[in-house]
Amino acid sequence: MEKTTLCRWFMGCNSQNGFYSLFGQFTQPEEGWRCILIKGGPGTGKSTLMKRVVKLALQRGQQVEEIHCSSDAASLDGVILPRQKTVLLDATPPHALEPQFPGAVEQPFSLCGCWDEELLYARREEIVRLGQEISGLHRQAARYLSGAGALLGEVRRLAAETLNREKIEHYVQRLAARELPDRGRPGHEELRLLSAVTDRGAILFHETILALCERVICLEDPCGAAAAALLPRLRDEVVARGYHIISCPCPLSPEKLDHLLIPEVGLAFVTSNSLHRVPVAGQAIHAQRFTDGSAMKARRVRIRFLQKTAATLLRQAELATAEAHRRHDELERYYIKATDFSKVDRLTEGLLKKLAAEM
Repeated sequence: MEKTTLCRWFMGCNSQNGFYSLFGQFTQPEEGWRCILIKGGPGTGKSTLMKRVVKLALQRGQQVEEIHCSSDAASLDGVILPRQKTVLLDATPPHALEPQFPGAVEQPFSLCGCWDEELLYARREEIVRLGQEISGLHRQAARYLSGAGALLGEVRRLAAETLNREKIEHYVQRLAARELPDRGRPGHEELRLLSAVTDRGAILFHETILALCERVICLEDPCGAAAAALLPRLRDEVVARGYHIISCPCPLSPEKLDHLLIPEVGLAFVTSNSLHRVPVAGQAIHAQRFTDGSAMKARRVRIRFLQKTAATLLRQAELATAEAHRRHDELERYYIKATDFSKVDRLTEGLLKKLAAEM
């Protein structure tokens, strides 16, 4: 990622299968990451700390990646410092992380000692009530997403029956031969989420695409079947030819790929559909190129019905997530009142000083 100083991603989100998390990839010992696991209550300074790390890294001219929270898109769940191979992660639910190799891989960083336990205990009934309401709203959102995902999965199945897979394979081989000379060694894959269904609706960090890649090939794929067939084949070719690739799963159905970024050659292959429109100029290709038009026409009425119903369910998921965010804001007020932020500041300054010495 030498071409950028700031990228934005999600690393977890509510999906049709429940909460989907990529946070665990940073705690694999063989990957060599140093993980700073931040513990603390809502509103006690975790996101603010990480925003200060981002500011410090940018001031030092360092590469930095922001991990945003899908439940509160304005808040950070993590910061990645690729050059130092250091990552700071909010290690609280729903992406709770505990150190498996303390000190060697993970380094706990707790803000829990900065709060007044007696004050929180005195308000425990309100805190527990709000926590339960927030969890219930997220479960509600997950049910809507499950329904939407099932309907869109049926759309993909119907469209997949019309695909010409020989055309897809020919396209992948031709693109790989033109853009990706074989290096004679295996490449490396990283996983990120470029989009998510959030408290502010469906968000796609399209600026990240342009920060990493000068050229964009955009697959217009309303049904998702062409992308589901093409992108895994292209991913396999990129890795087999020795390149570093960033694979971005679909936030609704993570078993499906939505985007592939190849920063080394400055090329992005992205999917544009109703869940995430890609407002990026580039070469456009349409899924119709790989489909039997008459077969698609016979399925069009059913597909449109399924897509319309799925869109209604997705909107309800967004509303439930937004309501969970509002309740979370209420919950934060109790923790803010109980937190000694002078202690938080001292701990934060100590960590910033340590990170600055390594930049």
